[in-house]
Amino acid sequence: MKKNRLAWRTAALYVLTALLTVTLGTRLAYLQLVQGTQEPEQREDRVTRVYTEIAARGQIYDRNGVQLVSNSLGFVLELDWYGWDRSRQNEVILRLCEVLREAGVEYEDNLPLTPRVPFGYTYESTESAAYRRLRRIVGLEEGDALAPPAELFGLLCDKYGVDEELGIYDKRTVVGMRYYLESCEFSAYNTPVTIAEDADMDTVARLAELSDELPGVTVQVDDIRHYETEYASHVLGRVAAISPEEYAELKDEGYAINDTLGKNGMERALEKWLRGVDGKRAQVVSRSTGELLSEYMIDEPEPGDNCELTLDVGLQEVALRSLERTLNGIRENGARSRDGSGADAEGGAAVVIDIRSGEVLALVSWPTYSLESYRADFAANNEDPLKPFQNRAVASAYPPGSTFKMATAVAALETGTISPSTKIRDLGIYTAYEDYQPRCWIYRQYGRTHGNIDVSDAIKYSCNYFFYDVAHEMGIETLNRYAKALGLGQRTGIELAGERAGNLAGPESRSASGLLWFEGETLSAAIGQSEQQFTPLQLANYVASIVNGGTRYRPHLLRRVTGYLDGETVFENTPEVVEQLNITASTVQAIKRGMRGVVTEDGTASSVFRDFPMEVGGKTGSAQTTADRSAHGVFVSFAPYDDPEIAVCVVGEYAGSGGSMAPVCIDIYDYYFGLGLNAQPEEPAEPTVPAGAAETPVE
Repeated sequence: MKKNRLAWRTAALYVLTALLTVTLGTRLAYLQLVQGTQEPEQREDRVTRVYTEIAARGQIYDRNGVQLVSNSLGFVLELDWYGWDRSRQNEVILRLCEVLREAGVEYEDNLPLTPRVPFGYTYESTESAAYRRLRRIVGLEEGDALAPPAELFGLLCDKYGVDEELGIYDKRTVVGMRYYLESCEFSAYNTPVTIAEDADMDTVARLAELSDELPGVTVQVDDIRHYETEYASHVLGRVAAISPEEYAELKDEGYAINDTLGKNGMERALEKWLRGVDGKRAQVVSRSTGELLSEYMIDEPEPGDNCELTLDVGLQEVALRSLERTLNGIRENGARSRDGSGADAEGGAAVVIDIRSGEVLALVSWPTYSLESYRADFAANNEDPLKPFQNRAVASAYPPGSTFKMATAVAALETGTISPSTKIRDLGIYTAYEDYQPRCWIYRQYGRTHGNIDVSDAIKYSCNYFFYDVAHEMGIETLNRYAKALGLGQRTGIELAGERAGNLAGPESRSASGLLWFEGETLSAAIGQSEQQFTPLQLANYVASIVNGGTRYRPHLLRRVTGYLDGETVFENTPEVVEQLNITASTVQAIKRGMRGVVTEDGTASSVFRDFPMEVGGKTGSAQTTADRSAHGVFVSFAPYDDPEIAVCVVGEYAGSGGSMAPVCIDIYDYYFGLGLNAQPEEPAEPTVPAGAAETPVE
């Protein structure tokens, strides 16, 4: 089947080449034999205009060939300087925008003022490109203050000669479009400016009827970007018109002022492959009448390459749906509970990574947003206190709570501070320091201790005392050397922009703020508290690095790149090893045993994994936030136990406990391994943990 498709594409390519050869040959003969014999005055009446022919953008697929981003032909509305009547441009703008509003077609307007009175500024900060652009167009010098919004609007009305008799909404419409055209450097020296995309046929027909009233408004057929899934918005990102600031940086790379550009996500990361090579189209028109006399291609556009991601979109959907359902259930159950824990749960994230390669199989952040209706929903999403645009999986950092204890265990075991069989007696209160004597959670909550306990059981029962003691023996420098090797507190290098480094607590990070690190603080850092802050992606990759024996891969989302027309492989990603820690087999087994204990018998997540048909490992983490908020819930896991394939991290903001996020992990395993459970309720039951095993926010 693939051979037949390739043969068909090859044949089509040959036919296209032949047609181009005939076309260009005919055009050359016409220029030499026909136009060359015309009278000089006829030739002088002709003017040739050259336009950019935008190349089709490459498409994006998941690892199984499911299309995530596609192109379709649509109508694009442009303003062409050559037909533009500058003597009545405000009138034309008002009429055009009126037609587009009636048709429900959104048009460009990048003026950072609210659309209605009372006017307010909408730029994000004084460091933003929108703010700098506004100052430049208004003509402010450095040091000049920006006028209040209403006053500045009046200045722009004067600048653009807006009729004083117009209503305030019509004035705002004209000013917004004139400002947009000026920011795009609309002139005879630049290509036409796009004002609206994906107009329907009725709108195009209406504009044709009004062509005499709308000089300079042209319609082009172009590719329109479509997003085929609603479950990967933070990963895929979007394309939009290039900004003047971006154009100034990229014009030497062949970008035009009205080009589109990947703005974020993989659309931005893969820009060099997805973007094709634009062509050139010439139009010969009569100088005197403006009549189109002929049109021909100078250079055919070359489409961009297709990109295949490591994502499994089915797994992505399962993870996102489960995360949403679980957080909503936690919030509702918390509201009904006695202590209200989790009633204030907000957003969250989940990451699934291939332990053997660093391929990211799922990366979700909730709440999310729709790429298809991005512009229509922008105002609501931008004002939403839950910040749907925030990619919590890579751009938010959280205290890991007790999920950090495996890093402390690795450091202690690998340095010989302890062995897998070493037992430490939990005395409830750790008294090595006079001025700081933290308590194990079980002593604080129930007045008892874990007794003599080894490292595997310390992970299983999340014994703070055990990790206080080994951290006191090692010191912060040794602990952090291993934590760094496991990738904590540093960017992973994934392709997505905006990744946070987080923070690894210790003297190094503390010195940046001019403060001292006190020895006793190492105890808190060793159990994932203090100033520890890591992203969900870091935590998933950290677990993967431990259970695979110490190989830390660079997480990646791009799997391979193929040619748009021929399907040939242009680039194939290979696993990149960032750190080789070479953890001994005995250390790995001791930690895995502890993580298996967490989800079995009386471990801290055993009630959630009761009767689960596969042997896995996990670790809960509950990190204190503020006195009036619930703890963050963190759960990390790997599966299968004997031969690990994937590692998972799930985070719930103010979810109360790490165990409360474990149901998301169960849904992920159910889908990935094809277990066929389908037993998760729409609203997960409030986790019940046996007395003596429950993990609560730790110090």
